[in-house]
Amino acid sequence: MKKKITALLLISAMLLSALSGCASGGSQPTVAAAATTAAATEAPAADTTAEARTQPSGEITWLTNSAYGDVPQTLADAYMAYNPNAKITLESYSRTELMKVIDIKMGAGDDDYDVFFVDQPLVASYYWKDYLSPLNDYFTQDQLSLLTEADLNAGYVQGDLEALPLTSSSQVLMVNMDLLEQAGLSLDEGYLDLTKRLTWEELADLAQQFQQTMDPNHTSGYWGFALGQQNNAYQVLALGNSLGEKAVADDGVTVEGVLNTEGWVKALTFYQNLYTTYGISPVGSTDDEVKSLFYSGKILFYLANTIRAASADFDIAGIYHPYFEGGEITIPTGSWYLGINKNTENFDLSLDFLTYCTVGDGAEIWMLNNNQVPARVDLLDNISNDTYEAFREWPGYATKIAAMENLAGNGYMRPTTYGWTSFDSIISSVFTDLRSGADVKTSLDDAAARLQEDFNQYR
Repeated sequence: MKKKITALLLISAMLLSALSGCASGGSQPTVAAAATTAAATEAPAADTTAEARTQPSGEITWLTNSAYGDVPQTLADAYMAYNPNAKITLESYSRTELMKVIDIKMGAGDDDYDVFFVDQPLVASYYWKDYLSPLNDYFTQDQLSLLTEADLNAGYVQGDLEALPLTSSSQVLMVNMDLLEQAGLSLDEGYLDLTKRLTWEELADLAQQFQQTMDPNHTSGYWGFALGQQNNAYQVLALGNSLGEKAVADDGVTVEGVLNTEGWVKALTFYQNLYTTYGISPVGSTDDEVKSLFYSGKILFYLANTIRAASADFDIAGIYHPYFEGGEITIPTGSWYLGINKNTENFDLSLDFLTYCTVGDGAEIWMLNNNQVPARVDLLDNISNDTYEAFREWPGYATKIAAMENLAGNGYMRPTTYGWTSFDSIISSVFTDLRSGADVKTSLDDAAARLQEDFNQYR
C-alpha cells in the first residue's frame, strides 16, 4: 500500500529538520528528513563482539550489484566468520537489471531477498512503494554518529530511517602533467598541494589554452577537459549546486521554479559551452571511452569518481573538484545503501548483517577492497591521516583527496525524490540535447513542466 503524504506530515517533518540543522556542506536532507538525534535511541552502543552478544542464526539472501565483482562475497564471508551461525547467499545483477528485479520482486511483496542494495536517490521512491523496513528503533546515537551527516540524512524519509550507507563517493580532478608541460602550461603549486582550488572559469580557460596549442582543429584527438559521467545527474548537477541551486525542492515533489531558474541556466550554459563554444570536451563519448581517452594520454583534465583513478604511463596528479567563482563548493557524493525487505522472514539476521556492513567492521572491509570513499567519519579520518598505506600513493591517493573533501562537508547529494526514476531519465535527455546545441532555457522549462506533471501524483 502506498504511503500518502499529507500536508501536516510535510510541515511537521520540515519543522523537525529545521530544528536539527542542515547537513554539512549544503547536503541538506531532502523530502523532509528527520533529525538523527530524534531517530536514535539514547542507549549506549552495545558490545558487538561475538562473545558478548547473542548472534542471530539462519540464512538470508543479499541482492547486490555485479559491478563490484567479488567484493560483496568477500564482505559476506567476513560476516560469516564473525557470525558462524549465519549463511549469506548472494544474487547479483547489473545496475539496470538490479533496479528491475527490485521493482518486480519487492513490488509483488516477495520475500526472496532479505537485504538489498539501495541507490541513494531511490530511497524515497522505495519508501513510497513500501519496500523497506524502517530502522529507527535499532540504532543508537553512537552508531549513527559514525556516519557523515550528508550520508546519514539521505537515508531518512518523512522521519523514517529507511536505509544506511554501505559506502559513499566523491570526485577528483585528475591532471595529465606531461600534457600540461607539452602545451607550455603550468599549475600553481597550491593546486597540487591542495591548498588552492580551481574555479570552473579558470579550468575552462586552461583547457581552451591547451586545445588551441595542441589540437585547435580537433584532428589529433586531444581534449582539454572531460567529465567522467557527462550524461549523469550524479556529476552534472554539481554545476547548479555550486551556484546555490537545487534540482528538486526539499519537499521532494516541486520542480517548476526550482530546476528552471537563472542559476540553472547559467550552470548548464557553461556545461553546453564545454562541447560547443569552447570545444574542449568530446561530444557523444561514453563514460568508458572518456576514461580510455584520458589514460591513453589524450585528455588534459579528467573529472571523475575516485574508483576510476588508475595507474598511468604518464605523470598524473589529483587536485580538488572545481567550483564557480563566488559560488559554493559542492561535490557529488552518495552511493549504495543497504535496506531490509519489508517482507523478510529473517529480520533479526538481516539487521545484524546490515549493522555489520555499515556501522560495524564490514565498512572498512568494503572500503579497502574497492578504493572507494567511505560514509564513515572515522574511516575518512583514517584515510586523511595516512593510516592506510593504500591511500598514500596514486591511485589510492585520489581517495585521500576525496576523503578530505567529504570531511570538510563539501559533499552534496543527488535529490532524494519519490520520482527519481523520471527525473533521472528526463534530465539525462536534457544533457544530451544541450551537448548538441539545444536552447538551455527552453530545455529546462520543458523538463520542469514534464517533471512537475509527473511529480504531482506524489502530493
